[in-house]
Amino acid sequence: MFSEATEAKLTELAARYPVKRSSLIPMLILAQRELGWVTPEAINHVAGILGLSPSDVESVASFYTMLNLKPVGRHMIVVCTNISCMLCGSDQIEHALVEKLGVTMGGTTADGEFTLMEAECLGSCTTAPVIQIDGEFHENLAPGTVASLIDGIRNGKS
Repeated sequence: MFSEATEAKLTELAARYPVKRSSLIPMLILAQRELGWVTPEAINHVAGILGLSPSDVESVASFYTMLNLKPVGRHMIVVCTNISCMLCGSDQIEHALVEKLGVTMGGTTADGEFTLMEAECLGSCTTAPVIQIDGEFHENLAPGTVASLIDGIRNGKS
């Protein structure tokens, strides 16, 4: 299922922590990095390595928004919807993204390039509204700047 390098890293992670369960999140991140999402097979595999039940592993994986339990696009866009961002226009940013990408929140574009998600808080209230694209913050946004961000990614410019 995993490459030899990933299998070796999973084994190393399990051995690194005094309590094996402590390596669960790093293992799930590693699995997602290789597979694109945390597959049911990855959950079972990690559970086996750690001596946990698959439901224990899935309960952790489903709690964290940075872990995906279904296929996602190559680029992940996360819109902050907390009060600071909302008061500064995150709903307009969200609308501009929905229009530009042609998907609803939680959806993935037909070409598999972009998945659009929302998060309760991205922790950047002083620079609201904010989104993350592939983990990188884009702050103090205006609806008009969203299209150029997407076009830049599509054209390989970031």
